[in-house]
Amino acid sequence: MTVEFSSNVLKRSFQVRACAVLGLLAALFAAGCGGVPKTYFYTLQVPPAPAPNDPRTSYVLGVEHFRAPEILRDNRVAYYVSPTQMNFYQYHRWGSDPATLLADFTAQWLESSGVFTQVKLLPARERVDYTLGGSVTSFEEVDSDGGVKVRLALALSLVRTGDHKLVWSGEQHVETPLPERGVEGVANALNAACAQALRAMVPGLITQVEQDYKSSGK
Repeated sequence: MTVEFSSNVLKRSFQVRACAVLGLLAALFAAGCGGVPKTYFYTLQVPPAPAPNDPRTSYVLGVEHFRAPEILRDNRVAYYVSPTQMNFYQYHRWGSDPATLLADFTAQWLESSGVFTQVKLLPARERVDYTLGGSVTSFEEVDSDGGVKVRLALALSLVRTGDHKLVWSGEQHVETPLPERGVEGVANALNAACAQALRAMVPGLITQVEQDYKSSGK
């Protein structure tokens, strides 16, 4: 009986020591890995507006939530490793999904242009004179043999509320090399691409709205 009891004690003692060693190793591994990685968030910064002037029309603009494919309704930063293979940075995210970011960015840009008396994100209770719709089809990093770049594709359309007529549309595709490495560099480059696209498109929109205003005799 004594021999059998001692044998069982030794077995249990070995099991306890083994579990303790495994637990210590797991704790050291977790500490070495730093636990759960930190998540970083990015947003778009609209360039400073010029000095405010009186609105050039009395029109109110409503900006719809922009459309986007499924991958751009995710707030993780996307990148392509080939023309047909894409992935996400799991711990680098936009403050909102790209479609929402671009709608907000465009609304702020048009408000700073001074052509409208008000710019509202839809839905809104107040009546609007024009509705701006948008579609974002590219907003990502692209890794290719020629180097790393960012890609943006944005289409806008302006509808006059009174007669539901499409009075203006524009589309821009922007691809620029990545001057700054890292995901923060991707965010900065896409911010610059958004500004470039709107600088190209917005003057045509403004011209159309001002022509409408003059024609209305207001």
